[in-house]
Amino acid sequence: MKLMRSLLILLLFSFFLSNSFAESTLNYKFTKTYQNSAGAVTFSHERHALVYAKDCAHCHSALKIFGGEVNDLFAHNFCKQCHLDTSTGGPTDCVGCHNKKEAFPQ
Repeated sequence: MKLMRSLLILLLFSFFLSNSFAESTLNYKFTKTYQNSAGAVTFSHERHALVYAKDCAHCHSALKIFGGEVNDLFAHNFCKQCHLDTSTGGPTDCVGCHNKKEAFPQ
């Protein structure tokens, strides 16, 4: 039990440390394009981090629950739900995110 508590504290500490490291080094300022057959999705991490997200853990803890990487399951459940729930005006339909011109060939 004591070991579990120590591990949990260490895990939480490392999470907060990594977030402050990202903030101090500006590692959150990037754009990434995810390729798939429905069309490429370009994601601005900087815009989401600075404008939309409540804090880093809001998205990153959910990302861990969905397997640790951005995939259809994560994007179509977590990201899309956030777009529907907020007044940010984020896209909620297919063409709002997917660019068919950059799609993988079928």
